[in-house]
Amino acid sequence: MSPTNHPRRPELIAIATVLMATIALSIDVMLPALGDIASEFGVIDDNRRQMVIICLFVGLAVGQLFFGPLSDSIGRRPAVAIGAGLFAVGGVVCATASTFDAMLAGRILQGCGAAGPRIVTVALIRDRFQGAAMARIMSIIMGIFIMVPVLAPSLGQALLVFMPWRGLFGLLSVICVSGVVWLLLRQPETLQKKRPFAPLVLFAAVREVLTDKRAIAFTLAGGLCYGALMGYINSSQQLFQGTYGVGTRYALLFGAAALFISAATLTNARLVKRYSMDKICVCAVFALVAWSVGVVVMLLILRVNPPLWGFMVANSAALFCLGLTFGNFNAIALDGLGHLAGLAAAVTASVQTVVGVFVAGAIGLSFNETLFPIFLGYCLCGVCALLLMLWPSVRRLR
Repeated sequence: MSPTNHPRRPELIAIATVLMATIALSIDVMLPALGDIASEFGVIDDNRRQMVIICLFVGLAVGQLFFGPLSDSIGRRPAVAIGAGLFAVGGVVCATASTFDAMLAGRILQGCGAAGPRIVTVALIRDRFQGAAMARIMSIIMGIFIMVPVLAPSLGQALLVFMPWRGLFGLLSVICVSGVVWLLLRQPETLQKKRPFAPLVLFAAVREVLTDKRAIAFTLAGGLCYGALMGYINSSQQLFQGTYGVGTRYALLFGAAALFISAATLTNARLVKRYSMDKICVCAVFALVAWSVGVVVMLLILRVNPPLWGFMVANSAALFCLGLTFGNFNAIALDGLGHLAGLAAAVTASVQTVVGVFVAGAIGLSFNETLFPIFLGYCLCGVCALLLMLWPSVRRLR
């Protein structure tokens, strides 16, 4: 039997955070295990181990396009349950894989399944809130959600003392399924009007999303910013443990930097009460570009990596700027698309993921034991994001 009363806002935020944390955990809890995975499967190229992360996002990009229209057709609750099932199956494939390629196939399947909780959560929140109210909710969720990178690497490192890396996939499946069961027990269906799962209807809806200039501009900008962040995350294990030789302190230092993203998203939840989401995003990305240009120039002049504390300061400031945007991009993109929230959330999230995967792959695979690829990525992605965000305003002035 479905519940009849909507959970109060704090409980909804808690449920949404657990569901969205599935993706973050699937990335960050695995970071300390990348060396063990590469060693067991004989992966010689250090940069190739990043495929464990990238393949998850490939599956996520594909799955989001499926789960968006599915949740608009059969409802939010059944769609999220199907996604959790796929995620759990993908975890079994990864845990029992005998080759690196088989494990990557499992990661793609995990990504496809994770798209269910990811898309349905955003669509469900859009069903109940919009505009600044949605931005505040998403900022609070992201603020708590970003705490996952603070704890997950340490959790993963601690768990590796007691279990092989394959056991981490079982833990991920348990967390995902538990979050979905909580949702099904507490959250009634929010979809008011079902849309047929038909190609022509879906094509028309996709076309509406992609031709909304403001929605697509902020979607692409969000993908670039997220890709810049993922480029850093993909390179972080090699950077901290390889370049700086921090050993087991990696999890602690990675988490400390992630705290600045969390602080920024919670700050944004207060800022949107006084300023427009557009203005916050533009100012934050402009600050990111200015700061990153300064760091890139410094690296070109010095031609050596700064000390560890210098990198932590430079990177934490960049992450804070990025964190100010993450609660806003989705809210801006979906603001005028509430009548097809599931599909709109799927299209915008898929576009962001595809852009993010390519950007993160380019940054991560360019890693050369220096900070240059990471900060050049921040800079170039920030410039392109600024141009995209200003594009709809320029067109209106013509």
